[in-house]
Amino acid sequence: MNEAKQSLKAEVRKSCLLQRAALGEEERETKSRIIQQKIQNLPEFQQAQVVMLFLNFRDEVETTALAEATIALNKKLILPRCASHGLLLPIEVGDLTEDIEPGVWGIREPKLNKGETDPSEIDLIIVPGAGFDLSGDRLGYGGGFYDRFFMRLNPLTPRVALCFECQVIAQVPVDKHDAKMTMLITENDVYDFRTLGIQ
Repeated sequence: MNEAKQSLKAEVRKSCLLQRAALGEEERETKSRIIQQKIQNLPEFQQAQVVMLFLNFRDEVETTALAEATIALNKKLILPRCASHGLLLPIEVGDLTEDIEPGVWGIREPKLNKGETDPSEIDLIIVPGAGFDLSGDRLGYGGGFYDRFFMRLNPLTPRVALCFECQVIAQVPVDKHDAKMTMLITENDVYDFRTLGIQ
């Protein structure tokens, strides 16, 4: 990636995260509840048996209730654990109290007691990000963890991103290795990029 592109990404990422941080706690909780309900209403979620999602960190969309609902619906819940070399380990979690510990950055991560799940078994992956556009492009946090992980999934597995509407921008600066999302869910809408012929 060239320096100018890297610099642009950093600038846009900072702007998106400032917009997100400006939301008040009550507003963030209300909007998160709406987003989590929208996910549970998706046929892709209802039909999935193995769901990978993330536990929110700082001011991301709240996902704890969604994780609990996934377990309650007898689906297999997979959470990411950050490993060396920018890799994500997909670990099954059966209990959000017993199977979770703080990771390197204080992010709630799964313990390694259940071992890795084969990424090809994942039916649906739900991901965070700093910013998104309505072409299906995602701006991550700069580590490349998810872009590397997407390559290990079944190509037909839906990639569903979550964010607040304030994080949706006109155009995300992307590189050729940046994967597009299948769908984006905000408190306002469910954007399905398959209608654009992206997926």
